[in-house]
Amino acid sequence: MKMNFESKYKTDLLMWAGILAVSLVFIGIFTVFTTTSPLTLIAKILSAILIMFLPGYVIVKLYLDELKLTENPALDKFILSFASSIVTVQTLAFLVNYFAVYMFELDQEIRIQVTNWVPPIIVVLVIAVAVGLKFFQAKIAALWQRLSTWASQKIGESGPMILLIVTVFLALTVLFFLIRLILFVIIKISGLQPY
Repeated sequence: MKMNFESKYKTDLLMWAGILAVSLVFIGIFTVFTTTSPLTLIAKILSAILIMFLPGYVIVKLYLDELKLTENPALDKFILSFASSIVTVQTLAFLVNYFAVYMFELDQEIRIQVTNWVPPIIVVLVIAVAVGLKFFQAKIAALWQRLSTWASQKIGESGPMILLIVTVFLALTVLFFLIRLILFVIIKISGLQPY
């Protein structure tokens, strides 16, 4: 099968080839200089790619595919993907851990046992939300336009700003309940009882 490198996927192929090459170098170095098995290293590298790169890559591919920062588009996608993953997954993981400690007062033993479940669940949720928002983008934009017009008619000139404030409040409320749901699912999956 002849591959056409002038396709729109050229930068994606170059980026993934670079990630594969760096991963193979790390596996080779750690296999030579440590006693860890190569399968354990492969699992750790794949989980790092899953958590620290894949959600951002989905976001970049869906929303920022044409954005150019440098002369190297593969490097642009890598940087944007990595940064987007940091912003989304790590921020949500911090919030989940924060709420687990200070709001739900889960014991440290439970938090330690469920730590491995938090990032994969957040990754799935981030990817699902990104794909869902892209899929319903036109409907959401039309709904926002109708709501903004309605708010302008009913409230006046400050209507769209009040609508934005209410929307942010609702989004934060949904985020709060999403974090509660994540903690609930993690505790149920692990079979632990909080008290």
